[in-house]
Amino acid sequence: MKKYTVHLLIPLLVFFSYCNAQSPKKEKVKMNKEVRKLVNLGKDAIIQQALTALDKKASLTTFSTTSVQTNGKEVYVVFSNPVLYLPQNSIFKYTMGVHLMTGAQFSNTIANPEDFRPTTAIPIYQETATATEHIAFVVEAIPNLNASDLTNFEGSLIIREKEDHYAVRVVSEIQESWYKIKKDTGTMYDEGHAHLEPQPFSEEDPETFKEIAFNTKKE
Repeated sequence: MKKYTVHLLIPLLVFFSYCNAQSPKKEKVKMNKEVRKLVNLGKDAIIQQALTALDKKASLTTFSTTSVQTNGKEVYVVFSNPVLYLPQNSIFKYTMGVHLMTGAQFSNTIANPEDFRPTTAIPIYQETATATEHIAFVVEAIPNLNASDLTNFEGSLIIREKEDHYAVRVVSEIQESWYKIKKDTGTMYDEGHAHLEPQPFSEEDPETFKEIAFNTKKE
């Protein structure tokens, strides 16, 4: 039964984690006593508590983005990597999270090719020097995208390496784009774009998870 519950959490977490990643504004949320007590520990303490509960190999150096979210009744900590380079025949955990009230955990994986099946334990994604070089090459080839844009990147950039090209997917708040980029020349082709519809829920919905606005002093 516990396994079934965790599986139900996965799509929910992916959804609110993605939505909040696109909307970095932190908002005040009416919290119950249990949540407020937890929040008063401070962001650093909450993140450390979440890391302790997760995989031993998980650390702040492993993930580029950390989000602490609540709807006033529950608190989730979500660790993610929005910029990914995937070598051929590889698979990684790129998002991990924990529900601090129940201890329920989740992780999401991404593979190249998409149907790749691992024969060993799935590692946590961590950007290497080689990955950084491939990412820089791809970013240089995409118009209106600069290396500086990847700092606090709002959205996702997924680069799958192929034999003679990179298959690239970029998602922002309002648009999804895909490209192929030749590995030898950096020439971009098979370009496509799709407009994304606004979030299907109201920002005023009391059940919406929002990034916690931590104060420097306890309330």
